Amino acid sequence: MHVAKIESSVVTLRKATMADAQRLFDWRTDALTRENSISTHPVEWDGHLAWLERTIGGAAARTRPSTTSLYVAEVAESPVGTVRTEEKDGYVEISYTIAPEWRGRGLGKVMAVLCKEEYLAGKNLRALIKKGHVPSEAIAAALGLFPMFEEGSKDADDPRPIVEWR
Repeated sequence: MHVAKIESSVVTLRKATMADAQRLFDWRTDALTRENSISTHPVEWDGHLAWLERTIGGAAARTRPSTTSLYVAEVAESPVGTVRTEEKDGYVEISYTIAPEWRGRGLGKVMAVLCKEEYLAGKNLRALIKKGHVPSEAIAAALGLFPMFEEGSKDADDPRPIVEWR
């Protein structure tokens, strides 16, 4: 378990487990989370379970190792968000989700920086962010990333371009 502080609270990171499945699904399907995700398409429960099983390395994933890690951030042992990392094309892509009731408290920065310090030291990071999503842009900047490339939206439901931060 890895620890950081926000205000007077201690933030910890732990590996996600299948016991987190419902909570992670609820956060992923939250309207604001979907709106600011690269893909706004609905997520189905069965697909979510299969993805989580592959991601955390359960029985279904044992045929090939996962390049994705998923961490749950907690404050006072209460889950408050997730950080996902995925090794891809020589970079580690980082993304994050904050529980709706914990938004606006600076947790995203704390979680992402803690993850970088504890698990990603010396790695080349990148984040894909919808242009104009200020909270995610601030988190990327806190990680030492800068906007490098912009490409058109891949989502017919949201025309905002995607910016790659490195």
